[in-house]
Amino acid sequence: MSRKPIELVGLVSPYRGSEASVEPALYDPAFVAECARAYEQAGYDRVLIGQNAKSADSLVTATWVAAVTSRLKLMVAHRPGFIAPTMAARAFATLDQFSGGRAGVHIITAFSDIETRCDGDYHSKQERYNRSREYVQVMRRMWAGEHPFDHEGDWYQFEQAGSEVRPVNGSVPVFWAGTSELGLRYGAELADVYALGPGSAAQVAELVGKVRREAGVHGRDPRFSMSMRLVVADSDEAAWDRARDLLRGVEARQAAFGALGRDLGRAAQDAAERAVEADDAALDPCLWTGLTKATQGRLQVMCLVGSPGTLVQALMRYREAGIDNFLVTGFDWLADTHRIGTEIGPELRRLAD
Repeated sequence: MSRKPIELVGLVSPYRGSEASVEPALYDPAFVAECARAYEQAGYDRVLIGQNAKSADSLVTATWVAAVTSRLKLMVAHRPGFIAPTMAARAFATLDQFSGGRAGVHIITAFSDIETRCDGDYHSKQERYNRSREYVQVMRRMWAGEHPFDHEGDWYQFEQAGSEVRPVNGSVPVFWAGTSELGLRYGAELADVYALGPGSAAQVAELVGKVRREAGVHGRDPRFSMSMRLVVADSDEAAWDRARDLLRGVEARQAAFGALGRDLGRAAQDAAERAVEADDAALDPCLWTGLTKATQGRLQVMCLVGSPGTLVQALMRYREAGIDNFLVTGFDWLADTHRIGTEIGPELRRLAD
């Protein structure tokens, strides 16, 4: 097991407001560029371009982000099953060429049956994981330049597949998410970076251990990512005041517009239960699950709250748990991005070396 350098990852938002904003969220293409540039200027290494059943297209958005930045790498959420893996492989290889080798694909198998049905996908979660595994295997074969080739699998069949464009460095990094038994098993087999959701340091360490043991069976040593929102202010006291303001904002938004977020069914219940477990397991007083609980799991957000120095120490506990890829964002997209990137990122990297 090698100790890998820190990578700081942001999330590109098409909305100027946050989940605590009472004003309606309006899609703003200009803000996508402004947000991406802010991450690059603040010293972030990579940005996630998210995807859900209602969002703008992630690949198109990623192309725009690549065009308005020069160094920032990409983590493009992509759902297998809606286009052929051969087409997806060519699309990501093309993006990688246009961006100078900055592309990355984040495989989203989707944890909510309710959401996948919005796009007409009625397969079970287990079926989706089986499909995602084959999908990644096909994409990697395409990127390797092994063409023309035939394929006959459980989910895909084609003849003489190939591509005239290949990734700059021979492949595109594959990010993988999922905490079910099947998700963990396939992610350990396939992922270059295994992406975990938020949780206590103890929860995260347990999942990292499971994936590492399974990955070892395949002779693999993936990196590990974790997403966490940061509530940052000059002092710990001011940060907790800000957290309480955020909670009031979320509650006000729910009162104005109804239940926040999509109906995710069992997935939301799982998130709420995980938040309770995180509180029970947490030895870190910085960890705050108030927004998840206030929205009954619809807003799947856990936060670390504190001054920059306090947050660095809190994040180092996740570093010790095995995390080297930190997807950390704030709630004021531009101001928090600058502060996290310039005040927290450098010190986190220094201590992690």
